[in-house]
Amino acid sequence: MPGPTLTFSSTRENWHSGPENQQRGKDWLGQIYRHNDNQTAEMMAAHRDFRWLSIEITYGLYLSDHTILDGIDTELVVLSGIMIQNLKRETGWHLRGTRRIGVSFEDVDLIQQCIEKVAAFSGLKLTKVPRVADIEHEVNEQA
Repeated sequence: MPGPTLTFSSTRENWHSGPENQQRGKDWLGQIYRHNDNQTAEMMAAHRDFRWLSIEITYGLYLSDHTILDGIDTELVVLSGIMIQNLKRETGWHLRGTRRIGVSFEDVDLIQQCIEKVAAFSGLKLTKVPRVADIEHEVNEQA
């Protein structure tokens, strides 16, 4: 029986840095953070390379590319990866962002419970992360 056929393709082979990529990154970042992005940008003011990396690479190249995973699936991967590390601030940002892209309060709460079960099974304690109820008042707030 022959083995699996390997393909040597890449989902990034046609990617280019530049204004379109930056705009795509800013647009997706804007959907997650909305007006709160100004606060995040201010926090990184002394770390301009990190801000560039966030827009150009993290959001521009990876998180805004919805050719394989759509926006909701992408954000669920991000939320899970951040929350399992017990990161308070970043978990709050992405709980809020998950709500802002249309995932219901009930579904986000259930997702959070699942992440907590995976953490407990893995011997991890999530002692710092907020609950979705803790950030709900921020979801639709205006600047």
